[in-house]
Amino acid sequence: MGHPAAEMTQVREHEQRRLAALHEYRLLDAPADDELEAVVRVAAVVAGVPTATLNLIDENRQCQLTTTGFVGGDSTRRDSMCAIRFEAGRFVHVRDASVDPTYRHNPWVTGDLAKVRFYASAPLVTSQGYALGTLCVFDSEPGELSGEQIARLKDLANVVLALFERRRQARINAELAIEAESRRLALERAHAELADTIAELQRSNTELEQFAGVVSHDLAAPLGVVNGYLELLGDLSAGSVDARARAWIAAASRAVARMQRLIEALLTYAQAGSGPCRLEPADLGDAAGQAIMDLRAAIRDGDATVVVPPDLPVVSGDPTLIRQLLQNLIGNALKYRHPERASRVELSARPDGGGWLVQVADNGLGIPADQRKRVFEMFARVDCRIGTGHGVGLSTCQRIVERHGGRIWAGARDGGGTVISFTLPGV
Repeated sequence: MGHPAAEMTQVREHEQRRLAALHEYRLLDAPADDELEAVVRVAAVVAGVPTATLNLIDENRQCQLTTTGFVGGDSTRRDSMCAIRFEAGRFVHVRDASVDPTYRHNPWVTGDLAKVRFYASAPLVTSQGYALGTLCVFDSEPGELSGEQIARLKDLANVVLALFERRRQARINAELAIEAESRRLALERAHAELADTIAELQRSNTELEQFAGVVSHDLAAPLGVVNGYLELLGDLSAGSVDARARAWIAAASRAVARMQRLIEALLTYAQAGSGPCRLEPADLGDAAGQAIMDLRAAIRDGDATVVVPPDLPVVSGDPTLIRQLLQNLIGNALKYRHPERASRVELSARPDGGGWLVQVADNGLGIPADQRKRVFEMFARVDCRIGTGHGVGLSTCQRIVERHGGRIWAGARDGGGTVISFTLPGV
């Protein structure tokens, strides 16, 4: 024998699951639709009786969802005839309830609520085994049902369950449709907000580029004047001022020169992000040759070697921006050369999907792993103790690559140094 407490716990848990299944259909206290009303009428005809009802039984009551032959309503669960055996899941058939020990004292039999004699009910049991209620037929006179009648009443009970499920699924579909529409509207709002944000960013970028260009140009002119006067002052005072004054003039001249180089870098950055990007066949070998020609003084002074393979491909890009990109990367490698070895810069390219992966590798100081993303930020410098550069060159390179729909990243070179990799579209 099972333990009584454990059995009671199982009964309570089953009842909780049964009630959850019942409430999931959301039928209680809701009007029955025409199809359910029709099923109840057909059940009365099949049984050959004037009255029938569709009963749902919750924790406290019997709810007569729809009836035929009498006016239905709610009654307590303890007064319900159907509540006595519906959870057993079997068809109940009583010829005369007034002489049946199970039902003869029920108020639906004694005359308190009705004077039922013939009584039959088909349980409404879900596919998960939870009894929701019954399809019930009854009469005030004793009666019998044939096997065929019982079979058809069971069929009608299955039809009721199918209608319940269809109604539940329709509700779920409607809720899903509402949720989908809500998400669609939210997505449309998000797209609109994103479009506004993109437009605002484009406007801000344009204004920033224009600002950088105008300010850089307006700063360059007076700095040139200052530099000119410093040169004149240095020439005039060569023999008439002491060494300290000459050092001050030299320091001011160096500061002006640094400012001029920064202005040139800012102008280059602004120009890299403004103006049209003309995509046309661009020979990487020609672009590299032009870049090396512009950097010949830095290459000679640093006793550096720049290796350009003869088979660099033709890519789809803006030739001017591609030359500027390679010049910045080669120039950057020359600036950050290792003091203990001769500088060597190597260009290479290989197919990458429908485009090209281009690499500029050097044997210089290298970039620490935790700095390889930050170096592409504006004014970012790996080592502030190194006086060269303004932290604008790699930002400019990133703008150029992104305008061509590519990406750029930094890595380490075997044996020491840096590899800058970027992608460009093919022709």
